[in-house]
Amino acid sequence: MLVALQPGHVAARDLSASVVVLARPHAPRRRAWRTMGFAVLHAALLGGAAVAGYAAGAGWRPFPAAVAVVAPAPQAEPWRQELEQSRLALRMAEARGQELERQVDALNQRLRESNEQLAFLRTAREGRRKGEP
Repeated sequence: MLVALQPGHVAARDLSASVVVLARPHAPRRRAWRTMGFAVLHAALLGGAAVAGYAAGAGWRPFPAAVAVVAPAPQAEPWRQELEQSRLALRMAEARGQELERQVDALNQRLRESNEQLAFLRTAREGRRKGEP
C-alpha cells in the first residue's frame, strides 16, 4: 500500500534531513594509491624505452651479428676427403651386413629343409622296423 506523506509530517522531515553516502570513506585513498601505481609503472616503461633507444643508437646489439661464411677454409680439404672415405666405408659395411643377412637366411632355409627330410627318413625307418618282426 502506497501512502503519500504530507510536507509537514515527521517522517518526511526525517527523510529529507538524512545524509546519503554515495562512496565509501576510503575510496579517495585507494584511488590515490592506484593513480600513483599507474604513474610509477608509466615512468618505468618510459625509462626502459629511453634506455633501449639510447643503447640502440650507440650501436649496442643484444646478440652478436651473424658471421657469413663465404668460402671454406683451405685446411678443411683433408677432413672432407676423410669424411667421404668414412661415408664410403660405412656404405660398404652396410651392404656387407645386408649380404651376410641374406646368406644366413638362405642357410636357415636349407637347415629347415634338411631337418624336415631327416624327420621324414627317421619316421620311415621306424615304420620299417615295426613291420619287420
